[in-house]
Amino acid sequence: MAKTKDMETIVRESAARSELLQVQRLHFDRNNPRFPPNVAQGPITELLQRFVRDERLLEVIESIGNHGFFPGEPLLVVPDGDDDYRVVEGNRRLAALKLLAGELDSPSGRTSIQEAVAAAKYRPEKVPCLVFDDENEILRYLGFRHITGIKAWSALQKARYAARMYQKYRKLPEDEGLRQLARETGSRRDTVGQMLTALELYDRAERENFFGLPIEPEQIEFSLLGTSLSYANLTDFLGLDSRTDLNVKGLDERSLRDLFDWLFVTAGRSKPIVTESRNLRKLAAVVKSPTAVKELRRTGNLDQAYELSSGPEQALAEGLKTALRKLETAQGLVPKVPGIGEEHVELAEGICGAAAAVQDLIQGAYRRQRRSAAKPLRG
Repeated sequence: MAKTKDMETIVRESAARSELLQVQRLHFDRNNPRFPPNVAQGPITELLQRFVRDERLLEVIESIGNHGFFPGEPLLVVPDGDDDYRVVEGNRRLAALKLLAGELDSPSGRTSIQEAVAAAKYRPEKVPCLVFDDENEILRYLGFRHITGIKAWSALQKARYAARMYQKYRKLPEDEGLRQLARETGSRRDTVGQMLTALELYDRAERENFFGLPIEPEQIEFSLLGTSLSYANLTDFLGLDSRTDLNVKGLDERSLRDLFDWLFVTAGRSKPIVTESRNLRKLAAVVKSPTAVKELRRTGNLDQAYELSSGPEQALAEGLKTALRKLETAQGLVPKVPGIGEEHVELAEGICGAAAAVQDLIQGAYRRQRRSAAKPLRG
């Protein structure tokens, strides 16, 4: 309830005015946080395709076309030129309005969009807008509404909007700027700092076309990338100073490629190597050990690499202990089994052979090490 009151206060104190504006005077936001910059600032045709694919544009067209524009949710706009306005909040509805008005052609190959536009009963030429003189007033409103409020964006959209809000604090010391941003969004300084750092990593990877990995942006779970920065081992692995290292100057791109591979690539696998956030603990242990990292790169098996994370010697000891415990359990089960079959006998013989081979390998290696240590130094 408190957050809703804060949003209402922001609008009330902003001197925003309600106006009925012509659709043709309204323009898309070229910094729309729902999309990466190359889409938001790119050709309108590509923007429309993304609205269709990711933003359920068809539903909005059908809603407005069948029932008209809902006046209870005005578009939030700022002046853009002499007589035009830029829509900061409501770009999906603006796309629907411009298609219904015939200003834009329906996206190629989207027959459902074409049919919905053709069947529309309402084609609003003017719509209610809330006009703000200062975009920062809208950003404050949206910070509460979408980042911590009642109409949440995706994790990536939240991060993009937070980055946009942070621009006005760039001249302040970083810590103070983050505190101001946290205050505006009702969040914590370290939380918004970690979110912005994760966005820097995402944008770097996107600019590099995700390092040639078979990744589509839509399959990236941005919140998992952000959560990974909670582990000091992973920030060290990436070459970051901390989880709130906004400049990422020391970033190791090979390590960033590895992280995106382990978190998001499914090609050739039934699922990503790190399937959920609780597995990040294992990954954090793995990246502490060069041996374990090499194993993970080679096999793509997180559990197998994790066994090596404390060193090959410790991994061998743990493996032998596990085998011994399981054999002792099997030994206790034998008297309780009424019918020992041929399968049991074959398995037991296989265990004996494997155990003998392991024993020979360990004893041979031990003797070689002893002989090497006993050789006198020549000088």
